[in-house]
Parts: sequence; C-alpha cells; structure tokens
Amino acid sequence: MSTAQIIYEQYKVLPKRVRQELKALIIKEEEEEKPMSLMEEIEESLKQVKLIREGKLPKKNMRDVLNGE
Repeated sequence: MSTAQIIYEQYKVLPKRVRQELKALIIKEEEEEKPMSLMEEIEESLKQVKLIREGKLPKKNMRDVLNGE
C-alpha cells in the first residue's frame, strides 16, 4: 500500500468537520504557493478598476500602487 493510499484511508475515518477543515487547509496552502499568472493579474486588475468605477473601492494614487500600498 502506498503512502497516498494510507493517508486516504486515514482521511476517510475522520469526522466530516475535520475532513472539511483539512480540505480547506490544503486548498489555502496551494493558493498561497501558486503565484498568479500574468493573465490572472490582468483580470484581477480589471476587476478592481471596475469596482473603483462603481464606487465600491476607493481610488488609488499611482504612486501608492507602485509602492505596493
């Protein structure tokens, strides 16, 4: 039996709440490690511009954006 199979068997006997917490931790860790692609960064920036135009986000000064604030 491989290590992955052993871990999966142990996972299956955990209470449902603990399994959900474990999944959330794994997903969170994977998202933190994965840098955004250029396309994802552009899409995120466009979403922010749209929110600024709608008045849902405060306007930013270009200096603040370049300084990472």
